[in-house]
Amino acid sequence: MKLDHRSLYMQARDMIYDLIKKEYEPMQKIPSEQKLSEQLGVSRNTVREAIRTLEQEGILISRHGVGNFVIGSKETLKTSITTLESSTNIIKAHGYIPGTKKVMTDVIEANEEVSSQLLLEEDKTVFYIERVRTADGESVVYVEDYIPYQIGMELEYNSTYHESLLEFLEKFDHKVSFSICNLKAVISDEKVEKKLDLHEKSALLLLKQIHYSTAGIPVLYSDSYYLSDKFEFNVVRKRG
Repeated sequence: MKLDHRSLYMQARDMIYDLIKKEYEPMQKIPSEQKLSEQLGVSRNTVREAIRTLEQEGILISRHGVGNFVIGSKETLKTSITTLESSTNIIKAHGYIPGTKKVMTDVIEANEEVSSQLLLEEDKTVFYIERVRTADGESVVYVEDYIPYQIGMELEYNSTYHESLLEFLEKFDHKVSFSICNLKAVISDEKVEKKLDLHEKSALLLLKQIHYSTAGIPVLYSDSYYLSDKFEFNVVRKRG
């Protein structure tokens, strides 16, 4: 298993992740940086960056002077709750093909909760997007997004579809810098069950997020319902 001349640390990350999925169980120690460097044919610095990325994603935990260990199960889509990442990239990073279905868009007046989260005062018009995200065609996330409306948003979205809303927002000069996220466990209601093709009540992870631009302005509010048997959101808590 060797990388070619064009390889960067993200390609090394993908190789190491493939190795983890095939050969390692939760809390097993993976090979040392030196061994991985020899195995992949890249420098230790490249391996170190790849491992740091996997640690940020909540796939590995590093124990100083001991080594790097696998976190969580191999079946679920894992990401670190401290890393702002789109569902598209989470799905891609785990070797699945991301997709979207049941898309609905509208320009609507924001309700009280959305207005409060987006700090809307006079103009309460928002661009509303409702969709189901898929991994290899299987429904895994139902999302409701609210964006302070700008002229041309609906046309841009519907004519040139964007998998990632973070990329879509950049079309309107809003580069998302960070988000404030509230995560809680919920039980599916009839609407969500229909959207996710569920046949019974199911446990979900609800992420309520406010995304802020580099200028500190709220530019996106979203409610995302993740199937809890498909996703893990990890956080490494270190002793103070």
